[in-house]
Amino acid sequence: MSVVSVTGPLRIGFVTVIRDAFKGGATALSRRAQAALERQASADGDLLLSAPEPVTDVDAARRVGAWAAEHELDFLLILHATFATGDLLAPLVRAVPQAGVWAVPEAEGLPLERNGVRPEMRPLPLNSLCGLNMTLSLLDHPAVGKAEPVKWYWGAPGSEAFARRWRATLGALRGLRALRSARVLQIGGTAPAFYRLEERPVLAGVHVDSVPLEMLYARMADVNEADVRARARTWSEAEPPLGASEAHVLVAARTELALSALAREGDYQALALRCWPEFAEACGGMACAAVGAMADRFVPTACEGDVMGALSMLALQALARAPSALMDLSDLDPEGDRLLLWHCGNAPIAFAAATGARLTTHFNRDGTGVVRDMRLAPGPATGLRLLAGGERAVIVSGSLADTSEPDVDGVRAWWRDLRWDGTRSTAFEVVARLLDARLPHHLALAPGEHTEAVHELVVRLGGQVLPPTRVRDALRSPWLGPA
Repeated sequence: MSVVSVTGPLRIGFVTVIRDAFKGGATALSRRAQAALERQASADGDLLLSAPEPVTDVDAARRVGAWAAEHELDFLLILHATFATGDLLAPLVRAVPQAGVWAVPEAEGLPLERNGVRPEMRPLPLNSLCGLNMTLSLLDHPAVGKAEPVKWYWGAPGSEAFARRWRATLGALRGLRALRSARVLQIGGTAPAFYRLEERPVLAGVHVDSVPLEMLYARMADVNEADVRARARTWSEAEPPLGASEAHVLVAARTELALSALAREGDYQALALRCWPEFAEACGGMACAAVGAMADRFVPTACEGDVMGALSMLALQALARAPSALMDLSDLDPEGDRLLLWHCGNAPIAFAAATGARLTTHFNRDGTGVVRDMRLAPGPATGLRLLAGGERAVIVSGSLADTSEPDVDGVRAWWRDLRWDGTRSTAFEVVARLLDARLPHHLALAPGEHTEAVHELVVRLGGQVLPPTRVRDALRSPWLGPA
């Protein structure tokens, strides 16, 4: 299963607004823009749908608006090939919930001479940026009445100025689609006395079912024994056991296959499993490695029954187009300005450093396995936690360090060069803000720098990203309560 198949291709609409009062090469510009967008859509596996005509007057705007509404678009991108007034834009931005407006440099409207040099041209060719300015200023006017956010873009077709903001939008739209159709299965409720993990989503489109652990146990008993042994054999060859018995690897394989069957049969995109304290006694082994293997299957599975953690993982997975993991913040090194990310063996194998992974026993349950033991691969990584049912969020990004530290079992890495929603922050500041915000102790993590896209996703959900509040130096002057 691929991430693309989980979320499906995005349906992007494209329309150009052209007024004949401006004499630049708007039609040629529109063709260049469409070609650049088609190349991007093809590379990403998305679908670009171009409007049947440019918007040149109010009647055309109404026809194109009706076209956009009929085609169930995930997003409508409106190119200001020239300046245009609000009566042309209103039918377009109201046609779909998610829309954006694009302006270009005036040089894009100048014709090319045969030798490729642009001649001087006295009239302003497009007045594109001014049109963008006017459109955005009118969104909350009663004549337009656009309640949802409208993002602006500026830059020539194919330019990095445009592409950076556009890439963020595409990521946000994938995350939005994943959440707006999310089905989550919680198995066994939350771990006992983990009160904040009992939080439930309030996001539109999210559906959560809850079943007892006994349903998983029954499904494990029904798994074909030959399939279990084949999976355990393949797994052991890829991640050589160290201190983990064959019996424990078989339990992990059986758990993974049963979880996969439950997800498939119920069409669940994410799971939240109460993986302790009962599971080991009931099943003869831990669920940690199986949880990591579910991430390999692109079915994010949250530890300890954490439904909001599962949704945070699902959003990051769709946005990053890579598997995600649920991590604890387990140590702080103020002098080294770094945080220790750790969990007891639940990360996808795609996260592993070059040294790979091995299967071993659980760190605090001697002789009970199995967990994945591995260092996380160095490079950028982005963390997300959806709060208040999805109405608020924390976004932290940084770089995973290439180091053999710490010498502990489980999945782990030091996280440094940290940013809180894009604002450079010390490791201590990040921890202080998380503590002051009363953040539940799980943070979803995905490889890559995705801050802009995650922030845009939260805004499109109607939520708020917690800002980088000022932090008092509690190491020198103790402080109680929110900063």
